[in-house]
Amino acid sequence: MGLLFPILLLAMGAYVLVGAIKGSGRLFSMENFKDESKDKAKKLMRLLYFALAAIMLLMAVVNGLQTVLYSNKLTYYKVTDAYKETFPDLLENGQLTYTAQESTGSGMSCLGGGSTVEKTYGPYSVDNEKMEMEEIAAFINKAYTQYGSDRDKFPVQSGGLLSCTGGSVDYSKYYRQTDLIDDAGNPVYAETEADKAKGHTVYIASVGSARSDVDDGSFLSKLYGALNPKLLSVLNYVFIGLAVVGVVLLFVVTRIYTDKEKMAKARAQQVSGPSMPSSAFDFDEPDGKNASKE
Repeated sequence: MGLLFPILLLAMGAYVLVGAIKGSGRLFSMENFKDESKDKAKKLMRLLYFALAAIMLLMAVVNGLQTVLYSNKLTYYKVTDAYKETFPDLLENGQLTYTAQESTGSGMSCLGGGSTVEKTYGPYSVDNEKMEMEEIAAFINKAYTQYGSDRDKFPVQSGGLLSCTGGSVDYSKYYRQTDLIDDAGNPVYAETEADKAKGHTVYIASVGSARSDVDDGSFLSKLYGALNPKLLSVLNYVFIGLAVVGVVLLFVVTRIYTDKEKMAKARAQQVSGPSMPSSAFDFDEPDGKNASKE
């Protein structure tokens, strides 16, 4: 969802805040409230709406910061020894070059207006342990293009009895990935708990591409220094709890100051609906009119 949820929270918070400032509108519908208590109920509801607006706005900020700062991890990939041993013919001097036919759309490409172009990836070193997604995909795609039908090299995993797809190709033995980075900025492909302790997670901001392990004095770097994922998660849960409390208090205020007789009459009118006089369905003409015609 990305920033959609924070934006939605921001819009809701702004709407409630405007309603609280104006003190009127649908948020203050009090038709069924006790006449002598409407002013007091309105003051309490207005205070609660101010509180809820502040909570929603703060929650939107917290969710937005979580999305911007901690939604993207720095991930590295490498080719395993199994790949080198299984596909030595794909490597030339320890490097791989992959040429693929890719479609390019122009205009109404979904209706057949697209074309294909030849794109070359590489050369990529097979010993590189800091590969990006594009690089590792080139290694896997080239191997699968030539040996995809060989089930010994590319076994198919069962999808189970309830699976609609029937299974999927297992590439996992040919590459490894990690989001653990050591202090020198190198990936840690952990085999043991001791190896895991050597690394830490590095995040990349979705806006501005700042890294959580680089202090360059920018605003995002300062945010990374001040706000960690655990703190933002705790704040998010606290604001959710406060919002629930605010909604419950609104419900309590509504229950306390609602006139039960007015509520019963309103419900009765909704159930019965507008009625028509019985004479509306009397299609016989009066005797006097019939006599006059004769």
